Amino acid sequence: MELSRRIGRHLTRQNNSRSRFNNRFANYLYISSEVADVIDYYFFYGPELDKVIAAYRELTGQAPLFGKWAYGFWQCKNRYKSQDEILGVARKYRELHIPADDIVQDWFWWNRKGEFVFNKNYPDPKGMVDELHRLNFHLMISIWPFFEPGSANYDFMDKQGWFIDKFKFAKPPYHTDGMAAYDATSPAARKFYWDQVNKGLFSIGLDAWWMDTTEPETEGQEENIQLGHKLAMGSGDRYVNLYPLLDTGAVHDGQRAASDQKRVFILSRSAFSGAQRNAVTAWSGDINSDWFSFRRQIPAGLNFALSGIPYWTTDIGGFVFGSPSDPAFRELFVRWFQYATFNPILRVHGTRKPDENELWSYGPDAQKILVSFDRLRYRLLPYTYSLAWKTTSDSYTPMRPLVMDFRTDVRAENTWDEFMYGPAFLVNPITEAGATHRQVYLPPAKWFDFWTGKPVQGTQEITAEAPIDRMPLYIRAGSIVPLGPDVEWSTEKPADPIELRVYRGANGEFTLYEDENDNYNYEKGVHATIRFRWDDARQALTISDREGQFPGMLPTRSFHVIFVSENHGAGIEPSAADKVIEYSGHELKVNP
Repeated sequence: MELSRRIGRHLTRQNNSRSRFNNRFANYLYISSEVADVIDYYFFYGPELDKVIAAYRELTGQAPLFGKWAYGFWQCKNRYKSQDEILGVARKYRELHIPADDIVQDWFWWNRKGEFVFNKNYPDPKGMVDELHRLNFHLMISIWPFFEPGSANYDFMDKQGWFIDKFKFAKPPYHTDGMAAYDATSPAARKFYWDQVNKGLFSIGLDAWWMDTTEPETEGQEENIQLGHKLAMGSGDRYVNLYPLLDTGAVHDGQRAASDQKRVFILSRSAFSGAQRNAVTAWSGDINSDWFSFRRQIPAGLNFALSGIPYWTTDIGGFVFGSPSDPAFRELFVRWFQYATFNPILRVHGTRKPDENELWSYGPDAQKILVSFDRLRYRLLPYTYSLAWKTTSDSYTPMRPLVMDFRTDVRAENTWDEFMYGPAFLVNPITEAGATHRQVYLPPAKWFDFWTGKPVQGTQEITAEAPIDRMPLYIRAGSIVPLGPDVEWSTEKPADPIELRVYRGANGEFTLYEDENDNYNYEKGVHATIRFRWDDARQALTISDREGQFPGMLPTRSFHVIFVSENHGAGIEPSAADKVIEYSGHELKVNP
């Protein structure tokens, strides 16, 4: 396995039935399947891991671009219980000028599962959605593949034979006899499922889908409920692993057919090969609210990224349970949020009491730190959105194990608690309670401390300062990092001026990507890119000709170029420019 990682090979196995893996013995990997007439293996050779993942996506599908808003901050908890509560939280974010783009409605907003009709606590669902949109919030809502007796949808699907199994939903206090999961292997059942989602939710403006329990498993069931049952496709034992791909495909394909003006976003609890083509982000599940669980998120997310599915997120603070009134939990939440600022999707979640889990609920000291990292996330949107385009256009991976960029460095290969965010940022989460320092391995390169601008040579381990308001961040020499102005939501105003931070000491380049922010015209070439190149020997920055155009594109724009050095061009706050460049789309050269 060590050799395999080092030379950039990847062996994947396409298997629809349950499998078991055993790699306890050196140089051997044992794989067994419950149902397998034939086993197909696909071998991808890089040697660079980006090429390996590109080959996987060529085989299984490319990851589409999310709306720009999805790369901002998501406010979520278990759960908001009324229309008034949802709107009250959104309004307070705007009143406090805390950047946010999305709010999430978790489960039990319905009368019955599978009915897609809001209960009495939401007297005007369309009015609620319209008000959120007026406040420049998007709304994601939890939907399940389960149908509860007593609804017309249940009766119709039962008559059609579209249910896998009926069971008792056993988790108190929600006992329900006769609950059923729909058969996602049936094209007709998938179409009906989307039609109901469309009629009840998408048609009134819902923006994103939290597709929970896409295994499908549920409380009171020891195993996946497809096992031992006949599906439209065949044996449930044979095709059990396909469910999340088909279930998310029902919603992705349905929304794409319904409209090309709103990009699909799906948060799915499970994923199968190819899920990335369905606009799926997976999350790490209902994890505990403790340091042990937090530490495990880092290798979990990095290993997931190496699977070829680029979008992943975690419940910031953990799901069970934690309270902002507990100083120990506040520290955990702050450290978790700092780490998640550099996840592909930034989303808080967790089982909290009423009026808890919003950033202000953690007290003024914690709020100040949380909002500072939230601001950093938004200042980095030009960088992050460009990485998203690179993910779609070049099969890139934004959250990167060190082995992806330093494949021949054995120490980097075996480092699990650091990662690269794009080509520039080396991220070093703090995962110990009370820590004010941590050991950081700097891979072979010249690096700059993001907070101070101080240069430091790589291929060494250092002790990095980590007070509670700071997570160690380092920028690789040769990086060109575009930062936008402060905004309260992703599309509040164009990213102008852009602060362009140049980290000297090596050659480098970066391509800035822009489009209309949320439709599928980008697939038709309606977008623009600007390439930046730094020649370290000549000490010259080249801003290339702009390629492409789109409605609303700024014809001219301003770049505030900063050549980073110690105490210059460091930290979150804007810095004084070394050069102010007025750019009209034509190539320019800039020297320090």
